[in-house]
Amino acid sequence: MPTATARTLEINGLRLGYGETVIIPDLSLAVPTGKVTALIGPNGCGKSTLLRGIARLLKPANGTISVDGRPVSSYGGKEFARMVGLLPQIPVTPEGITVADLVARGRYPYQGLFLGANRDDDAAVARALEATNTLELADRQVTELSGGQRQRVWIALALAQETDVLLLDEPTTYLDLAHQVELLDLLATINEERGTTMVMVLHELNLAARIAHHLVAMKDGRIAASGSAEQVLTSAHLEEIFGLQAEVADPLADGSIVVVPRARATARAMSELATDAGV
Repeated sequence: MPTATARTLEINGLRLGYGETVIIPDLSLAVPTGKVTALIGPNGCGKSTLLRGIARLLKPANGTISVDGRPVSSYGGKEFARMVGLLPQIPVTPEGITVADLVARGRYPYQGLFLGANRDDDAAVARALEATNTLELADRQVTELSGGQRQRVWIALALAQETDVLLLDEPTTYLDLAHQVELLDLLATINEERGTTMVMVLHELNLAARIAHHLVAMKDGRIAASGSAEQVLTSAHLEEIFGLQAEVADPLADGSIVVVPRARATARAMSELATDAGV
């Protein structure tokens, strides 16, 4: 796979929402280049809205989103699509389309108005299918596949697009734990081999800690904490951001940390003990 170009992605003073409803009032963020950044936070905090803003699906009311120092609005459609790709939470699969044909749609930013696929396009599709272990599925209809297979096909489409920045909105939705781990391991491999900058929304905190180099925790449309998993996933932050009483276990052998929610009875007992002790 071709190596991704190291592009900067910066957000400054962003105000974003839907109509009169403001979801993100004022947000600034410099996304680490060539790394995996995970957006975490409670439902409705603005994670998916932020991705949609970066992908130019929502127009900011104020502030800027820039790639390589240029506002994203200044790029032409295909030029931007060669740099930034988005895998939405629930992609719409065209009826009757095969895996190979769907993945080939990732090549549209490189094709002219009246020109079909060329050798470069065919090679890119083949590389994407091979990298995602979907080559044997190429002639099958996407709607016939399991959830895990389907997600890998959509990842293949994003790979065929050969963007330098990849945005993923809850890529593990509807997958069981084994397939979640498998998919995130695939994305981690792509990041390591291509250097693709990735920004993904994840709800499972332990998986976010496992894959991401950088975590951004959001609450009420603002950044509540950012940094490494060790810096963000503290007991204090988990209670403040999620309202979750939890312990953070010591790092595992691979260096990842584990969030362990307290049982209700345990949390209640600890609270009562603290009250009795006058804490």
